[in-house]
Amino acid sequence: VESNPKIQSVILASSNPKIFSAGNDISELVSPDADRLLKFWNSLQQIYIDLYGSRLGTVAAIQGHAPAAGCFLAMACDYRIMSAGHDVGGKRVVPTIGMNETKLGIAAPFWMGQMLVRTIGYRQAELALAMGTMFPPEEALGVGLVDEIVSSQQSSSSTDESDGGDVLLELLPSLMKDQVPDPVMQKAFAQAKLFAEIPSRARLESKLVTREEPIQDLIAKREEDTESFCAFVMEEAVQRNLNAYFEALKNRSKKK
Repeated sequence: VESNPKIQSVILASSNPKIFSAGNDISELVSPDADRLLKFWNSLQQIYIDLYGSRLGTVAAIQGHAPAAGCFLAMACDYRIMSAGHDVGGKRVVPTIGMNETKLGIAAPFWMGQMLVRTIGYRQAELALAMGTMFPPEEALGVGLVDEIVSSQQSSSSTDESDGGDVLLELLPSLMKDQVPDPVMQKAFAQAKLFAEIPSRARLESKLVTREEPIQDLIAKREEDTESFCAFVMEEAVQRNLNAYFEALKNRSKKK
């Protein structure tokens, strides 16, 4: 996608209407193999470098919850659209978004935490990181964590017509074709079209005005960050917290 000159924008979305991204796979952090943990962390760093600095116009369509690294994925995009709430299987889902790592007994890495600072401001980020705050839609909009919230009744006039709906139907993978009428996806498609209409070189250079420095900062400190994270995760107290959280997740899953 990144190397295809015919593609100028992309929508990051989920086929699960309840979850945008659940974040990191906690099972990778519980009693981890040292070599696998290193590769796991390097892959997450690379996602930051590639997505945050992508030449593409990137839009996050947040229909479900986005905790921890899910929030990070959304923040790495250029524009974030969040559902105000929608019905799934007869139940109301009101998504939340935030960096809730402290509630798992771990801390966000410096580059992820600093991205939250740049997104919502120093004091708001300081509190949110410490408390593991998960913001509902209105609050997320209020602090600037998302750019737009969309109600389930709302529609986008720019994509109601056949040129929008038909193109969405063609572009979406089979698992997501039922989301064509979804207002969040319609809005995301409209924003992606706007990004694609901006001359690509100008759009990328403008993006890098604010993103090049933090990207290069991580690249320079990548090895140090990896060593620090792996050592932290392997600490006995951290492993106890992660094990407890992982067991709670498994028990919750069994009850469903």
